Amino acid sequence: MNRYSLSIPWLLMVLLVPCAAQSISTDIQLMKTAYVGSGSIVAVGENSIIIEPKMPSPVCALPLLKDGKTAWSFYTFPLSSITVPLDQVDETLVGEDRVFTDPEVAQKYKPGQVGETTMVVISVVPGKHFHTLAYDRDKFARLGPGPHQSAEYGQAPDDTEAFGLTFSDPAAAHTFELALKEAVIAAKSRTVRQ
Repeated sequence: MNRYSLSIPWLLMVLLVPCAAQSISTDIQLMKTAYVGSGSIVAVGENSIIIEPKMPSPVCALPLLKDGKTAWSFYTFPLSSITVPLDQVDETLVGEDRVFTDPEVAQKYKPGQVGETTMVVISVVPGKHFHTLAYDRDKFARLGPGPHQSAEYGQAPDDTEAFGLTFSDPAAAHTFELALKEAVIAAKSRTVRQ
């Protein structure tokens, strides 16, 4: 009896490790497919991905109710590349928000309207950073048809604790978010076992 009880945990570990690897690659493939309209994703090693958003990134607007009036928050994530170690993502902070990308939204907005673009916000665990390549949106906007060298649009390394990815299709954003969370959980589980 004792011999069997020792072999059962070993057998479970042998069976679970390939499942975790298969799960991560399946989740990464789901993320790639969901993100294809907004950019590309490349798997790097077993637990990391590189996300390359299409440039230029949109300026996103989010309406906020302030003192009974609508105020606007505008932001953008001018990133050409983000390295994402999956085991360093805080899956509890991954979330979706609907944002507007129309530059004249503040003049056209009627209370209750919902943004046409879905943004998935991704945060790193405390004490870590995502390594990114950021670019200057103004320099990029002044460039004519390419190809261009990265120095022409001011690309430079940077670190960030969070970033947002935009999706024109809300269903694709939701698929991406769920697959990311699953991949993060599997990567963290793999890291704990190693």
